[in-house]
Amino acid sequence: MKNFVTIFFSCFLLLQNTINAQSISGKLDTLLNIKLDSMRKVLKCKSLNAAIQLPNNTVWAGAKGVSSEIPLVNANTGHTYLIGSVVKTITSACVLQLADEKKLNLDDKLHQWVDTFKFIDPNITIRQLLRHQSGLYDILSNPQHQPYILANKDSVFAFPKMIKLFIKTPKAQPGAIWDYCNTNYMLLAMIIQKATGNPFHVELRKRFFTPLGLSSFKVPAFESLPSSIAHVWIDLNGDGVLDDAHNFYTSWKSLNGQAGPAGGYYATASDVTRWMKKYMRGELLSPSMMAEAKQTVFSMNNGNYGLGLMERYFGTLKAYGHGGDLSYSAMSWYFPEKDISITVLNNDSKVISWSLLPVVSELLKVYNQNPSLVADKDIIAEKLEMKVFPNPFSEKTSVSLHLTQAVSELQLTISNILGEKVAIIKQHDLFAGKQEISIGNEANLSKGLYLFTLHLDGKVVKTMKVLKQ
Repeated sequence: MKNFVTIFFSCFLLLQNTINAQSISGKLDTLLNIKLDSMRKVLKCKSLNAAIQLPNNTVWAGAKGVSSEIPLVNANTGHTYLIGSVVKTITSACVLQLADEKKLNLDDKLHQWVDTFKFIDPNITIRQLLRHQSGLYDILSNPQHQPYILANKDSVFAFPKMIKLFIKTPKAQPGAIWDYCNTNYMLLAMIIQKATGNPFHVELRKRFFTPLGLSSFKVPAFESLPSSIAHVWIDLNGDGVLDDAHNFYTSWKSLNGQAGPAGGYYATASDVTRWMKKYMRGELLSPSMMAEAKQTVFSMNNGNYGLGLMERYFGTLKAYGHGGDLSYSAMSWYFPEKDISITVLNNDSKVISWSLLPVVSELLKVYNQNPSLVADKDIIAEKLEMKVFPNPFSEKTSVSLHLTQAVSELQLTISNILGEKVAIIKQHDLFAGKQEISIGNEANLSKGLYLFTLHLDGKVVKTMKVLKQ
């Protein structure tokens, strides 16, 4: 059997105020930006950063407001924000994949995977951890927790140590109530490590961020800081005035390490919205496992909670996603009926994630009210120039393109004469203009005839026959 090789190319995130007009009209782009800015003014927050992934996988993105004031740096779509508990969708997806792989069972009991802790019932199940039905005390709410991690800002503590130090009597018996608890996701990170041999952050990168091309996702306690962070604004001295807390916050490793699997990642709005659509469409789990994830219980704020995800309605439209708060705030939702995802991020500590729901609603309304302004991208195929040189080739060849407009995703599929896919090459967020893809020995092509098929934002636009000698 031929090896199936997937090759992902890194690309720079666009740093303009918008990654716009890729498959929407300039008018719709303007309307979305106006709405985003008006909602920023309503919330009176420092900045809002938003992204919408469309049915053809193109991403619109916009940013309004400021990152810093001295010097003045406007927020842009390349800025990363701390996304808080939106991370729970990623940690849970990892656990559910492990269940799909039969490496664990959702009804496994805690004692099968981790050591016994005082105040933690060893018969709590993985399912109860995912759904916040463990009844456990949230160690992040312990009054002694924050002073401890503030006194040890540069330290990254192991989850077992912190649980032992700050756990208290549980709120209820397992399964008796729904109660949001970050301790659950620290325990899930420990289970991931036991099941895979890798720390949770290594496993998330291996399973999701690298193969899906989500390069902006970073958890600074364990990885390098993101290259471009939107500054967070917090009242540091209690005078009622927000301070630029960037230097303070980004050096607080002990907080970020504790939050890790429950909410410690930074990412761009574009990457978060790509993640949410990919996951909530069911592309990462078996259909039966995704159905289990979406089995919800009553929670709060006009929504229900499943296995690491929320379900709620925006008007008559059902959506799946999650919110998050850790001085920054975030909301990210996927709308199955529309096949779009919408993400909104904020860097102002006085604005909580639930306050971002109206922003999601307003962006959704603008999109829904202007269907005629979503442009047809088929015109690209008529004007696209694509050349392969040399053809035939012996060791290396290159595919040269001249794109007439920006595209969200380019995919080159290489198939042999039997129609078997032998390699896939992907690039994301490409500008209009000349692009070149180099193909060499990494594709592991033997001698023979191949078909090079070019997809732009999910549509086949060109196919060429290429001979390797």
